[in-house]
Amino acid sequence: MPSIVQIREWPAAAIQELLAESEQEGFRFVTRAKEEWLSGANTFSKEGEALFAVFEERRLLAIGGINHECPGHGRLRRCYVCHDERRRGIGRQLVLHVLAFASRYYSRVGLRCDTDAADRFYRAVGFSRTNSDPGVTHVIELNAGVRTATSENFWTISLSHVAASHPS
Repeated sequence: MPSIVQIREWPAAAIQELLAESEQEGFRFVTRAKEEWLSGANTFSKEGEALFAVFEERRLLAIGGINHECPGHGRLRRCYVCHDERRRGIGRQLVLHVLAFASRYYSRVGLRCDTDAADRFYRAVGFSRTNSDPGVTHVIELNAGVRTATSENFWTISLSHVAASHPS
C-alpha cells in the first residue's frame, strides 16, 4: 500500500530509478531537484515548503513539492510519477496531499508544465490554465480545505471547484 512521506533528507539510494527514468523520458526536473537539494539552493525547507515522496514498501514511486512563490502564492514543483505507476491514482493523491499542505500557507498555487498529458492531468485535479504569467501555465485557488486521512495513508483536500469531480 503506497504511503506519502515528507522528505527531510535527500533519498539518494531510493531515487536512483526515478532519476534514470525521468532522464530517459526527457524530463530534467528530477535531476534539477537533486542538484538544487544537494547544493542547498532548494531544500523545500522554508516555511510553507515541503517535498513529498510516495513509497510502496521501499520503492519510491513519485515525488512532488511546494515552494513559496510570493505572499499567499505557492508553486507546485518537481512532480514526477514512475511511468509504470501512472494511471493508478498515485499522482492525483500526491498532488492533493501537497495541496492540503499548501492550503495552510497559500490561497493560490501555480505550476508550469509543457506536455499535453501533464496539462490534462493538472486540469483533471482542479487546476485551470492561465496566461497571466509567462512562467506559470496552471493555477488553482485554495479555499479552506477539509483534510481527512483515508485508509490508504493519503490526504485529500476538499476544494469547492473540485468537489463535484472528486468528492471528499
